[in-house]
Amino acid sequence: MKVRSLFLFVIALIVAMSGSAMAQSFASASINNVTIKNFGQMDDRFFRGAQPKEDQYKQLADLGIKTIIDLRNDPTAYEKPAAEALGMRYVNIPMSDKDYPETSSIEQFMKLIADPSTGKFYVHCAGGRHRTGVIGAVYRFNNYNWNFEQVYKEMKDFDFYTRWGHGNMKKFVEDYSVSFQQNANAAAATQFGNKQ
Repeated sequence: MKVRSLFLFVIALIVAMSGSAMAQSFASASINNVTIKNFGQMDDRFFRGAQPKEDQYKQLADLGIKTIIDLRNDPTAYEKPAAEALGMRYVNIPMSDKDYPETSSIEQFMKLIADPSTGKFYVHCAGGRHRTGVIGAVYRFNNYNWNFEQVYKEMKDFDFYTRWGHGNMKKFVEDYSVSFQQNANAAAATQFGNKQ
């Protein structure tokens, strides 16, 4: 009898957890009826997700998005004209989905979003998991002072994984976290030293 009760408990737990995950995914995807896969909103300006289909750009324009940031190193032929036809700016920052991200790509992203004319922006790669996850992590470090555990949890919430050659993405985020914290500590020490 105990084995059967334990079995039923485990089944109930699995069903409850999968239902919760499905509800979270559904809630993210239903923001203003957006049907783009892996869609989410990180704050008032930053939206993220997978590669939109050609007919989904209007959904982004309806959200007030002004800039599309495509992280694919193999951009689709339809994206730039589809975005521009709706008055959105299209920017391609090509990144590999398996290689350790280049600092120049991160700097280009940070410079772009620092420009007020960028407005609300949508960041995507193919699936909205790996390259988009890295950019989201960098954004959280710089704009919200999140730590590695916080950003990595959010990355996994958007289906990030390290298998199939994506381990360099996690390694980059770990390294960036350490570097960011060291720079923040050095800046704080310098500021403290200047006050004495």
